[in-house]
Amino acid sequence: MIQGHEKFRIPDENKINDLLAEVNWNIRDRKTNECKVIRFTFKDGTEAYVKKEHLHAILFTIGNEEEQKKLIPQKITRVKWYETVLSVKATKDIHKGENITFPIKLTIPATEEDVIGEIKREERAKLLTGRSNTL
Repeated sequence: MIQGHEKFRIPDENKINDLLAEVNWNIRDRKTNECKVIRFTFKDGTEAYVKKEHLHAILFTIGNEEEQKKLIPQKITRVKWYETVLSVKATKDIHKGENITFPIKLTIPATEEDVIGEIKREERAKLLTGRSNTL
């Protein structure tokens, strides 16, 4: 997400009236920070204020199925498994000096990522097999 003041020029298809969109233009006003409201400025100087939720809803509604999938936020959780075999040497009961081995499987704390859009096939395969280069 953009943290500071940013301006975007949205080109007009008729090449007559370009539209200017701004986010985070007033640091002191909580309503306009964190990209919550977008200020659109037209060629004649008039301004319109649109909440991010309304703009997102419009884009989601007019999109086709594939575009809608890309707009749905997802969370990716990566878990790293550590597998090993433990060996214990008994001193009482069982047979003295006998090794007892058993497998153990531990999980390393997970990392989460927020993702917008569909996860690519190779990334999904890495997540399912646990073979990720990022860990």
